[in-house]
Amino acid sequence: MYAFTPNLLKQPSATIVNVSSALAFVPLPATPTYSATKAAVHSFTQSLRVQLADSPVEVIELAPPGVRTTLLGQENDEHAMPLEAFLDEIFKLLDISPTPQELVVERAKPLRFAEANGSHGEVLKMLAGYKPPAE
Repeated sequence: MYAFTPNLLKQPSATIVNVSSALAFVPLPATPTYSATKAAVHSFTQSLRVQLADSPVEVIELAPPGVRTTLLGQENDEHAMPLEAFLDEIFKLLDISPTPQELVVERAKPLRFAEANGSHGEVLKMLAGYKPPAE
């Protein structure tokens, strides 16, 4: 990140998009390392946004829910969001606000706001019962 930031600072405008996960906010107990690294991306993105606040560089965090892709073997997971639906919602959010601080689709909001609304423990218990589909 810091290797190319000087080049971005020379531009009239630039955007950095970091991809975290809804699991940055409430971890999936079955994947603690994944959840922890996504929480680190969230923290890093917040810090980077503050560092670059007085520059032409926007910093956006994309925090998707589980999405049906082959990346993590979720292409057949009925609990994961269909990729096309995810992309459609992201593009609608960008139409509303081209440079938001965060991009969080409706399906990810229960995790994103669990701490703030007091449902963190309940959501964590629900995630603890999640079993990925058998291959």
